Amino acid sequence: MASKGHEYSTKSRLLKVLRAVQEQPYRYTKRELADLYGVSADTIKNDFEAIRNTGFDLDYDSNYRYAFAADKPFEDLKALLQLNESEQLLLLRALNHLDSPSEKITQLQKRLSSIFGNRQDYPGAADTPRSVSTPGPEHWRRPYLTKFQLLQQAQEQKIQVVLLGYRSSNSNVVSDRRVEPFHTRIEDDTVQAFDLDKEDTRHFRISRIRRIRMTDTHWMHEEGHKVLATDPFRIVDDRQVLVHLRLKVGAYNELVERYPLTKAYIQEDAEQDNVFDFQCRVNHKFYGLSNFILGFHHQVIEVIAPEGLKRHLERERERMRF
Repeated sequence: MASKGHEYSTKSRLLKVLRAVQEQPYRYTKRELADLYGVSADTIKNDFEAIRNTGFDLDYDSNYRYAFAADKPFEDLKALLQLNESEQLLLLRALNHLDSPSEKITQLQKRLSSIFGNRQDYPGAADTPRSVSTPGPEHWRRPYLTKFQLLQQAQEQKIQVVLLGYRSSNSNVVSDRRVEPFHTRIEDDTVQAFDLDKEDTRHFRISRIRRIRMTDTHWMHEEGHKVLATDPFRIVDDRQVLVHLRLKVGAYNELVERYPLTKAYIQEDAEQDNVFDFQCRVNHKFYGLSNFILGFHHQVIEVIAPEGLKRHLERERERMRF
């Protein structure tokens, strides 16, 4: 019987193999896939057999490089990688084929639920403790997953990449950024990477990257790869501060719809109807939060804490010109 650690790595690898073959047809041989994921060719052979058993038809060229045959199962796989709701069960079918249901499968269902956005989409997901329901962004389609896959590949191979056409909200500039990606989270739409120009760790929104160009240059600054805390506004900052707001229904709706991760930090007021209490640690410059408050100030009942946030809002208000 496979160990729990082996079980999880097997499922993760199977998903990566599925995506690699679909995104780059007739690119990889069994041996190349084995080298890519650090396993034997026999292991990839078993993976292919599991894939065939779920209904997909694999094809190969004269050099034994694999692709999916252009038939109905291939269309199913395309829909799966585009995150169509109807194909989510197909994903679970592929996962469950390798091993009997276990605690790890339940944990993986929870992770998939957070990615796709609807906890009811996965059998058992609604019963997962502390499962969080978040909207599934429309940009999680094939181009987005391709970028995510390349970032993961660069992280595993410890190589530098160029983020082509990155749209920075801070500088209001579109530019290419050469980085060393070391922490990627599809749930947060972020990749943390060492920026070679800035010579420091930066976070980047995956959805703001136009394309990713791989390089042959290995990491040179691994000692600077420090994973920083990410707040519900998807801002990376190790100097987070605790904020406390009271919200009307309209502000609650806008906050959770614009920033779904904030929902986990909101509770209904214990004494007053239609009032919501938001307490959370956020980045010390209040990015995201201050824009929300200034845009929906008429729906925010009270900024309780900290005093630094109140002073920041006053300064921002004085700078506004109409």
